[in-house]
Formats: sequence, structure tokens, C-alpha cells
Amino acid sequence: MKTYGLIVCDASPLITLAKAQALDALLRQPWPIRIPDAVYREAANEANEEGVLIARWVAGHEDRVQLTPTEAGIEQDILLRSGAKARNAGENAALEVINLFLERTPDLRAIRLYEDDDVRRLPMIDRAEIMTTSSFLFALERADLIQSVDHILDQAANAGRNVESQRGERSEDSVRDFVSELRRHGDQTRA
Repeated sequence: MKTYGLIVCDASPLITLAKAQALDALLRQPWPIRIPDAVYREAANEANEEGVLIARWVAGHEDRVQLTPTEAGIEQDILLRSGAKARNAGENAALEVINLFLERTPDLRAIRLYEDDDVRRLPMIDRAEIMTTSSFLFALERADLIQSVDHILDQAANAGRNVESQRGERSEDSVRDFVSELRRHGDQTRA
């Protein structure tokens, strides 16, 4: 049986799920969720309603959701305090977290959850599959852990999130393996 860790590689998945009032979908899978500090800082922007929801959700699920400090996050914080913009801080922080996670847990695989195409440009890493928000939701739907991907995307769209590009993303190879592992884990839990 494969064991995974879910690493949120950019703020967009959190924002989409917050807009849809569906952040708990991330908890439907049984493995730990890691959010790099730089990604969290962008996602939990308290100037936005969804940022407040994300901050509350993370605080309410500290048993499953881990905020992970990174050097990129520290650099981002320094730049933001000086009034400068930190470029690619989230992606760089995510790469740090992925490498650290895989180094510390040689028997685990990582799911790199993303929407921002910059994440696709990060180096490919053995044992680190990439999955869009919609592909992740589709895997949960196929494993009978959520009722409807379309409902969640509709809710996000109704709240002003542009999700049209995600509607057809259901065929990533990593989804098949992930669905199998979700089902296997569910069978073991029920046994």
C-alpha cells in the first residue's frame, strides 16, 4: 500500500475550496496535509473573506494540517516587511517542503496539489506526483469520499472564482493510483 502526504503548492487550491465552502474536502483523504509558510501567507490574507476562512480552517485542524516553515518563507517575510514583492515564494517554499518531506520519509509519496501553472514548471521529483485541485476532487469523487466535483466547482464559480479551466481535468495518471489507495485505505478503515 502506498502512503501519501498532501502538499499544497500554491494558494489557489485553498482559495478555490474556501470560495466553495469545501475546505474539508482536503480532510477526506487520510494522509497529512502540509502547507508551506509562504503559500499559507498568501492564501490566508485576512483582507479577503476566503483568507479568513482558510486561517480559521487551518487553526481548527492542526491535528491534520501542518504549516511548514521554509527559508523561502523567511525571505518572503523579510521582503514584504521592506515593502518589496517576493517572486515565486510559494513555489520555492513548496519545493523545499516536498524535498524535506521526501528526504525524511523515504517510504512515502507526495501529492503536489496546485492550480498555478508555475508549479508545473518546478522540477519533476521522484515520488512526488502533481495533481490539480479538480483532479484531486475527482479522485475523491471516484473513491466515493465526496458526492460531486461539479457541485464544488459550481459553488466556487458562484462565489466569483474562475474554475472553467478545471472542469475537464480528470485524466491525470496519478489520479488512478491515488483513487486505488483511497479505496484501499477506506476498506481497511471499515474492516
